[in-house]
Amino acid sequence: MSAYEKVRKDSDWGYPLTCYIVGGSLLGYLFFSTFVLIVVHLDLFTIFAKAKLLRAHIMCGSFGMIGATIASIRKFYRVIITESTAKVSGDPIQPMKWGLGWVYYYLTRPILGSFLGALCFTLSFIGFQILAEPASLQISSEGRYLLYALSFISGFAVSNVLDRLGELAEQIFQTKGKTY
Repeated sequence: MSAYEKVRKDSDWGYPLTCYIVGGSLLGYLFFSTFVLIVVHLDLFTIFAKAKLLRAHIMCGSFGMIGATIASIRKFYRVIITESTAKVSGDPIQPMKWGLGWVYYYLTRPILGSFLGALCFTLSFIGFQILAEPASLQISSEGRYLLYALSFISGFAVSNVLDRLGELAEQIFQTKGKTY
């Protein structure tokens, strides 16, 4: 019996139910956000055809969710592959503890990415309105695609975006001479 067959037979890969729930949920997030993008893009509901800002907001939120979900799937995949490879080859490895903390991390990451994508749209749109001479509620097609890409990236790099927002908040709201 090979090492692969022995590990497969003895442990059935040893992944707890929460591992499978996380994997399935991440795929669910990906399908849901893609479905929302298609529905909103095709204007299947008349409200999206009439309310261009709402439409762009939802699109950016969906792109943010897709970015965060892809990043989470990537991280999840790396953990699973590293464990599986080590088990098969017999290398010592600290197995992943699929506790509530990690489940919470993986399941809330896409939601956070969605909010960051929508926030990215809001802040960018406000910035464009401030810079525009005559205020206008129209965004060009190229501008929308730029905002969608920015939303996707902010969702994909949730940790980096939150770190930068934290640094910005510290700069804006710092108190002079006071330490806590």
